[in-house]
Amino acid sequence: MELNKNFKTEIKKEAPLLSDWFEKNARPLPWRESQNPYSIWISEVMLQQTTVTAVIPYYERFTNRFPNVKELARASLEEVYELWAGLGYYSRARNLHKAAQLIHQKKTFPQTYSELLKLTGFGDYTSRAVSSQAFNEAVGVLDGNVIRFLSRRFGLNWPYWKTEFKKNLQSLSDEYAQSAQPRMINQALMEMGATLCTPRSPSCFLCPVQKKCVAYKQDLIETLPLKKPKRDFEIWHWQVQFIEKNGKLGLIENDYAPFLKKQLILPGQIAKKTKPPVQFDFQHGITHHKIYVSVTRSQSNFLKSKNQSIVWIDRKQLKAKAPFALIQKAVAVGLAEKI
Repeated sequence: MELNKNFKTEIKKEAPLLSDWFEKNARPLPWRESQNPYSIWISEVMLQQTTVTAVIPYYERFTNRFPNVKELARASLEEVYELWAGLGYYSRARNLHKAAQLIHQKKTFPQTYSELLKLTGFGDYTSRAVSSQAFNEAVGVLDGNVIRFLSRRFGLNWPYWKTEFKKNLQSLSDEYAQSAQPRMINQALMEMGATLCTPRSPSCFLCPVQKKCVAYKQDLIETLPLKKPKRDFEIWHWQVQFIEKNGKLGLIENDYAPFLKKQLILPGQIAKKTKPPVQFDFQHGITHHKIYVSVTRSQSNFLKSKNQSIVWIDRKQLKAKAPFALIQKAVAVGLAEKI
């Protein structure tokens, strides 16, 4: 997309204003205390699908235990999972661990968006966020907060979830990053969306660019940005086999369920359904999966008949080896059946 010349002119004028606003109004968050790429990286990954308020105690515990790339790289995945437990989306923790090991091998933290993008778990947004905030690279960021601000500011009724329109929004964000100090303006755009230009009841009267906002002038605040169509939920019935021997639980590496892939889970069988089963022990949601779980206690020879390789886990190790809420719930049901 060739940016509208008026857009470019307006961005160049207001980018410094937004940066000044951020400097005066930024929330005092722990990862903003320095420009350490490691700290910024950890915070950005934790903040995906999680609120700032919820992240802060996790961030502080995590960085106290793993204060730098070296300590994170040398830790076991079980230790990482243990500190991550409760944040969900455990693939984020797994990718953090892998990337830390790669960065530790390199001896230096990659400084550019293109270099970071090559690392495990560093998607487009995370790479841009780290390179701009830590190393002041002139690349824009595009998360939900920035998309909302840009859509309203310029009156854009674009389906931003589609590749073409997302690229157009990225061009706008890049223009901001090239019109002021990148580390400041990128944080300013994200802070605007998080604190003033909120999804509901935005504080337009406090916005430094209110007079220029197309959505405000045209009464489009409630309709922009467009709402992304929700993905339909899939219904799954998971029939779990709870196996215990000498106080240890039998788990297998997941090669049969569409969630928690390659993670240690309870053995069993799963089937996709058009409607929920009549009988089940509990229901759990993971992304677009609605999982109805039925737990049955089995003998240890059950796995032999299924030709599955079993991993025996002491109950005390369960949260470290399989910290997922779904597994914890299923195990609790299995243990309750024993009583």
